[in-house]
Amino acid sequence: MKRTSKILLTDINADRDRENSLIKYQKLMAAAFTNYATIKLSLNLFTMYEMSEEISLDRRDEIEGYIDTVDAAIRSVYIDKESVESENYKACLDEVIKARDSITRKMKILTAYTDAFEIYEYIINRREPEVLGTIDESIDVSALANSMYEFVFSEKDKMLVNTRIQEFIAQLPVRMTKSRFMDIISNSLAIYRGGEKKSVDEFVQMLRDAMLMDIPDGFNDEYPRLHEIYKTFKDTDYKVLDRAGYDKLSDMLTEGTELIQSAVTDYLMLTEIINDILIILYTNGIADKSFIVKTTDKAEIDIQTVDTSKLTKYEISSLILTELVKADDIYEASKRFDEYFVQLEGAQEDAYEELLGIEVNLDDLNGTYYEMYGDDIKNAFDCLTKADILTSSSLFMDIDKSSESGASIVSVVSDEADDIYILETKNSLEEDIDELFKTFSKQEKRSVMAKVLSLMPVFFNSQQEILEYFEYALNSCSDKAELTACRDIVNDLMM
Repeated sequence: MKRTSKILLTDINADRDRENSLIKYQKLMAAAFTNYATIKLSLNLFTMYEMSEEISLDRRDEIEGYIDTVDAAIRSVYIDKESVESENYKACLDEVIKARDSITRKMKILTAYTDAFEIYEYIINRREPEVLGTIDESIDVSALANSMYEFVFSEKDKMLVNTRIQEFIAQLPVRMTKSRFMDIISNSLAIYRGGEKKSVDEFVQMLRDAMLMDIPDGFNDEYPRLHEIYKTFKDTDYKVLDRAGYDKLSDMLTEGTELIQSAVTDYLMLTEIINDILIILYTNGIADKSFIVKTTDKAEIDIQTVDTSKLTKYEISSLILTELVKADDIYEASKRFDEYFVQLEGAQEDAYEELLGIEVNLDDLNGTYYEMYGDDIKNAFDCLTKADILTSSSLFMDIDKSSESGASIVSVVSDEADDIYILETKNSLEEDIDELFKTFSKQEKRSVMAKVLSLMPVFFNSQQEILEYFEYALNSCSDKAELTACRDIVNDLMM
């Protein structure tokens, strides 16, 4: 495929039968996407089936509903071999998109609960020494600050240094005024001056999410037990927390964290599967299958008699998908797949490398030729762009907002974040923080500030400033229980 792609690209750039060469390149790229997604899906589908059998009863119907949607799409493509224009094929595409949107919505809710529980974990941890009677009255603040400083710079890797700084900032006592807090936010926003407004908006949204400023729809009722735990955290008076209360909150925190982790693990696996089947649904009708099959795509392969050594990796993967979806007993069916999986060793990596060599030209071709030709070429570009987004490392990227036509790829001057935009954004955020903090206790404010500060780009101008901040944060804390908790957590981070 790589050799053919180079020839076609040369013809396109040289304007040799450009329209026909462009169509061929689109078909080649679609075949590369279909090949990669099919191989990847065949390696993960059995794992998804196994996972579904271990789901708790209260969520099993939901997960099995998503799996039924995936199965229907696989059946449409690999068993019934339906045309992309058929009503059932279109219905399968719509249902898979709905499933992805549903999981994305639930992931936003779970992320909000994760942020919420981190806020209250910070508070609970700082009450622990007093409740358990483990307060240390003789902490050497200067020695602790120096140990933190030395740990941060014991590594040369800049990214790791920044990560360690942010981890410490997230745990240090916060004793700063709101105006100082906003100054730090303002300075961080200033970094984006001259960049895209979109980048500013994404940064601000990250801060808003961390502060629970924008509670997602479904937060109160999608996960009743998580909401019950959250309400308990929210309504607790931490100033009078006793041992029984502490034990109860600690147990609830553990329970809530495990519930979130379990659901997130399931949704990540499902979304990876769903993204792969979407890639296939978007590109299957465009793909020139001659690049990835030896038999005709419409031929029925008999699993009992087939010589898999004569099949391509795509055909072997298609066979696995077909047999799994048709099987009444996936474990019995999987016994026949051992030799197939051996033949697929390294196939996913090879298919991805091949795809990258072809897909690398998608943006340029889309941007240059999208508006020059008719609907068929435009629709193919739209499908390929969606497939490209679905192969990214971010599983939940918006395939509609992110798939822009060639004419809109280039940023225009009006999208630049100038001084006025930065100031307006900062003022709007400050007003919302003012309102939010009116609803928070002192402990909640400090926890939220620590969380937000840890998300900032490192806001120090020198190594000495970092040491001074560590010393200032520790020295400003007169609460020995909080200082003890901070010391213990910091020591754990340095282990």
